[in-house]
Amino acid sequence: MNRSLLIKTALLSSTVILAAGCGTAAANGSSSTPAVSQPAAAVATARSMTILTGKMDGKPGWPEFTPSVWTAPQGSTVTLTIVSHDDGTAPLTSSSPYVKVSGTTTGSELVDGQAVTTVNAQNVAHTFTVPGLGINLPIPVAPTGGTITVKATFKLPKSGTFNWQCEAPCGTGSTGWGGPMITPGYMEGSVNVTAQ
Repeated sequence: MNRSLLIKTALLSSTVILAAGCGTAAANGSSSTPAVSQPAAAVATARSMTILTGKMDGKPGWPEFTPSVWTAPQGSTVTLTIVSHDDGTAPLTSSSPYVKVSGTTTGSELVDGQAVTTVNAQNVAHTFTVPGLGINLPIPVAPTGGTITVKATFKLPKSGTFNWQCEAPCGTGSTGWGGPMITPGYMEGSVNVTAQ
């Protein structure tokens, strides 16, 4: 064999060996390319609360949201259903920001199935207001002896404990801001958003 042919053969063999080592398959057959992490899919979460009258919970004049504390995962899209039995009013001024729905995915809430963006200030019984999440849901007065259902969907983009408060003066005392308004478990509570 001539010298030129031997050099060409040696170069060709070296090129084949180098090319074989440049692929992405590892010796065990698995890929050495790092896996690309996919964002977690949004979790649809349903939560419900009930507003009881003071007569129903055994403390006249003390309406109550129950449960007052609930948990959902960060990044979830929550559909909250609030069923109110309270036929008492806690009127707000028409300029109050608490008559307007805020923080929902649609900019509205459903009141007995009808989409609304505000509730008449004189027809407000309660609000579910979470300042740390920018959420406000005005709850209209229920018909006497009946219920009214408010449903809204919102996202929970950050983790933490977020206090909520009813911002309609539905409590005791001359201003309506006493009793249940300042007592955890009645007209205030928290939403606990757990980190992923």
